[in-house]
Amino acid sequence: MKCSHAQCEHAQCQHALYYFKRIYLNLGARGVRENYLALHIGCICLSALAVLRPSPTLASADLLEGIPAASWSLELPQGQNKPPSKLALQQQQAILYTQEELEQLVLVLEAIQKLGIRPREEREIKSLIRDLERLQVQGGEEIELSPEQNEFLASLFESLTPEEIASLDEELGSTQVEVAILTRSELEQVLSLLRGIQEERLRPGEFREIQALIIELEELEAQERPEVILSTEQAEFIFALEDSLTPEERERLGVDRIGSIAIPSSLSQQDLQDLLLVLQEMQKLGLDSEQDQQIASLIGDVEQLQAQGADEVELSEEQRETIGNLIGSLTPEQFDTLSEALPQTTEARVFTEAEWDNLIRVFRGASEIDLEPQRARQVAEWLELLESRKAEGRTQYLLTGEQIDEIEFLLDSFSRAEIRQIARALGNFGASPSVSVLTPIGFGGYLRTASAGIVFVHRTRFTQSADASISASFGLGNPEKAVGLDASVAITGLSDEAGEEDNFGGGSLSFQLSRTLPNNFGIGVGLQNIVRWNSGASDNGASSYVVLSKIQALKQDLSEPLSLAYVSVGLGNGIYRSEDDFEPDEDFGGTPFNVFGSVAVNFSPNINGIVEWTGQDLSLGMSIVPFREVPLVFTPSLVDVTGSAGDGVRFNGNLVYSIIF
Repeated sequence: MKCSHAQCEHAQCQHALYYFKRIYLNLGARGVRENYLALHIGCICLSALAVLRPSPTLASADLLEGIPAASWSLELPQGQNKPPSKLALQQQQAILYTQEELEQLVLVLEAIQKLGIRPREEREIKSLIRDLERLQVQGGEEIELSPEQNEFLASLFESLTPEEIASLDEELGSTQVEVAILTRSELEQVLSLLRGIQEERLRPGEFREIQALIIELEELEAQERPEVILSTEQAEFIFALEDSLTPEERERLGVDRIGSIAIPSSLSQQDLQDLLLVLQEMQKLGLDSEQDQQIASLIGDVEQLQAQGADEVELSEEQRETIGNLIGSLTPEQFDTLSEALPQTTEARVFTEAEWDNLIRVFRGASEIDLEPQRARQVAEWLELLESRKAEGRTQYLLTGEQIDEIEFLLDSFSRAEIRQIARALGNFGASPSVSVLTPIGFGGYLRTASAGIVFVHRTRFTQSADASISASFGLGNPEKAVGLDASVAITGLSDEAGEEDNFGGGSLSFQLSRTLPNNFGIGVGLQNIVRWNSGASDNGASSYVVLSKIQALKQDLSEPLSLAYVSVGLGNGIYRSEDDFEPDEDFGGTPFNVFGSVAVNFSPNINGIVEWTGQDLSLGMSIVPFREVPLVFTPSLVDVTGSAGDGVRFNGNLVYSIIF
C-alpha cells in the first residue's frame, strides 16, 4: 500500500517521509528499485563513454605509429564496483536547487541538529548549514551544490528511521512538498470535493481560485494518465482548503477526508493476489476477534474470485467498505508493521528534461540493434511514448511505478554485449581519455568506429626542427564475438620543405587485429607501417607486435581519483627495439623482439596520467577530455625522458576526434 499525496490526518500518509523522498529525487537517491533502473541506464551511458575512447597511438612525427584502437569496450566486474555517480541518469550534469529548496534543506538540517538525531555528524551538519546559508545570501534562481554536499545529504536522509522522520515532522510542524502525485481515483476525489464546495457556496471568497483549479485538474483528468503531478501551490491550496472544512460542511458534501482508503471495485488477477497478501499479513497483526473474522471471511471471498480465473472481477460494495474500514482502523505502528512486511512497490518517478532526453537516447540506441521481435516491439513502443511526451514541451515528466517496472524489466533483459551495442549506437556520447602515448594497446576493432587526429613534436630526434603528421583510422568486426580489425593511415609528408625530395603526401598503412577476453583483458596483434609510399617521408620502416592489456579496478567508487588502472605489455620489433638494434630496412621489422608497455591511471573522469616504455625510452603523458560530451581528446607528453635513446627530452602532443557512425 502507498499513500501518494503529501498530507492527510492518518499517520499512514507519513508526509514527512514523502517530503524527504522528494529531496531524494533531487539528490538521486529515490530508492533501490528506482536506482536500479537509473543505474541500468547509467551503465549504458558509461559504456558509451568507454567505447568512444580515441586511439591512444596516433602516428607521431618521427615514430610512425598507426592507430591500433579507434575504440574499445570497458567491462567491469559486477558487484564490486559502483558507477561514477549516485544517479547515472544525471551522470554528466549538475544538480540544481531553487532558493525555496535550499530554504527547505536548511530547515530540515536545523531540525536534525536541534533534535540531536545525528550527534556524530553535528560538525558536518553545522558546516553544511553555513554553506547553504551563504548560497542563499548570494542569490540566484538556481544553485549548484558540490558532489560531496549532495552525497552527504543523500546519505543523511537515507539513514533516517521512521521514528526520526516522525520527530522531524513534528518539529517542523508543516508540510513541505515539491510536487504531489495523485492517482486517477484520488484526482476524481479531489475534483468531487472542489465541485461540491462550489455548488454549496462554502467558500465564496475563494470561488475564482477554486474554479480555476477545477479547470486545471479537469485538463489533467482528460489526459487519462494513471498518475498526475500537482504543483506545490496546487497541492498546498487543496490541502489547506480541505483542512478548513468543518465536520458539518464535510457532512453536507458527503465526502471523507482526502487520502481515506478507496478500494476499486474492479480488480485484475494480480490485484487480487496483492489484496490476498495484504489480508494475510493483517492476520499477523494481533487485531481483535471481530476484525480477524472479517479478514478470514475476506480471504475466503478473494480465493473464490481467484478460482474463477476471470481477467477482471468485481468486489461488492460491502467487501470494499470492509477492506477500507480494516485498513483505516490500523494504528500507525500496525500500519508500519504491515508496510514493512509487504513487498516494496515502485513509486512514481518525476524525470527532469535532461534525464528524459538521456532516456530517449538509450531507447534510440536500443532501436538500432538487432533484437528478437518481441523486445524490438517493446523498445519501439517505449520510444514512441517517450518522444510523444517530449513533444509536449514539459520541463518535468512523470512515469508511474508500473511503467518504471516495465522499463527496468526491459533493460534487465539486455545482455552485456547488447548494452555495449546500444552504447555504440548512441554515437557521440562523449569521450574518455587515452591510456597510452606511443605504444599500442590490446583493445580495438569495432565496426562503425573511426578516429582522426594530428600529432605534433617540437623537434625530431637529432634535429632542432619541429614536425607533424596526420592520421585516420576506422574499425571493422567485433572483438567480443570474434575479432576486430583496425586499419589506419598516417600521412607524414606534409610538405616538400624538409626530408627527402618529393616527400609530400608520403605515408603508410597499419593494421591491428584485436580480441576482447574475459576479466577485462584484451589482446592485439599488429603490423605497423606495413605498406609505405614516398619513403622519404619517414625512416621508421615496418614493425610487428603483440600486446596484452588489462583494466583493473583499484577502488569500489570508480569516480574517485586513482580508482582505475590500465596496464599493457607487449613484444615488438622495428621501432620497439632498442636504438642500437633498430634497422628500418628489415622486412616486417626484423629481429630480435623487445618489450614495451604502458600504465595509465585516472586522476578524474576526464584526465588520465600515463607512464610508458616504448622499447627505446620512457614517455610521460597526460590525456585530457576538454569537453564532457565532445569526443575530442588532447594528449600532451614528454618523450625520450631518460636519454637512453635520441638526444634529449622532446615534447609530443596529439589531438584526436573519435566518432561512431
